Amino acid sequence: MMRRDTLLVLLTVAGSALSWWPLIIEPSLDLPWWLPLAIVPLCAGLSTILSGGLWLRFVVASVVGTFAGLCSGYAIWPPSDPIAASYTLFAIGAALGAAVLVSLAACLVGAAISVSEKYKRVLWLLLASGVAYGPIALALTPPLVAHRVARNDRIAAERFSSLKGAVEQTIAESGNLASICNPAALRRHYSGPPFREKTWNYIAGNYVTEDGYAVGIWVYCPSPDGYMIDAIPARGKADGTRRFCTDESKKVGCGMDWDQSRKRSVCTPCAQ
Repeated sequence: MMRRDTLLVLLTVAGSALSWWPLIIEPSLDLPWWLPLAIVPLCAGLSTILSGGLWLRFVVASVVGTFAGLCSGYAIWPPSDPIAASYTLFAIGAALGAAVLVSLAACLVGAAISVSEKYKRVLWLLLASGVAYGPIALALTPPLVAHRVARNDRIAAERFSSLKGAVEQTIAESGNLASICNPAALRRHYSGPPFREKTWNYIAGNYVTEDGYAVGIWVYCPSPDGYMIDAIPARGKADGTRRFCTDESKKVGCGMDWDQSRKRSVCTPCAQ
C-alpha cells in the first residue's frame, strides 16, 4: 500500500512538472496554454481515486510538480523576448495559482469516486498517458518545428515572388508608381499563396503576417518615389530562416537599410 501511494505521488509530481515543458521550450509547437492545466488535475484526480481517496497529498504533489516544472523549464529555456522574460515570475505565479485550484477540485472529486479493481487498470493507463504527455510532446517538438519552418520558408518564397511580380506588373500596366497603392490592382496580378481578405487593404505601408512571415510593401502613398517589398519571419527562427526583399531596382536582396540620401529604407544585397 505504501509503495503504491509513493509511486502515485511520484507520478503526480512528474506528470505535473513535465506537462509545462512543451509550452515553455523555444521554439515551441504553440500548444494551447490550457493543456498543462488539463494534465495536472488529471494526474492528481486519478491518483486520488487509485489511492482510495487520500486527496491532500496529491494536491501538494501537483503543486510541487508544477512549481518545479515551471522553474526548471524557464531556467533551461529562458524567454528570448526581453518583454516576455520580465513577466516570467508573474507567469509562474499565475500558473501555480491555477494549478492549485484545478488540482484541488480534481482531488475532491476523485476522493468521492470509488471504482472496482477491474477498472483500476484503465485508470493506471490514463495516468501513465498523462505523465507521458510532456516527454512525448517535448520529443516531437524539434522535428515538428523544423517541418513548420521549412513549410513557412517555402510558402514565403512563393508569396514573395508572386507579390514582386504583381507589383511590377501593376506599375507596368499603369505607368506610375502610385498604382501600387491600389489593393485591387495588386490583387488582380497576384497568383501566389492566398492572403486573407482584409490583408489586401493593409499590405501597402504595413506588415501583415501570413504563415509565419511578416510581409509588407513599403511605399509612401499617395505619391511614392519608390517602393520596397519585405518578407521576414514573424518570430525569428521559430517561424523561418530566410528574408526576402526587393525594391524598384527589381533586384532581390536579403535585408533592408536606411538610405540617408533618399530618406527611406532600401533593399540590401544578400551576403555572398
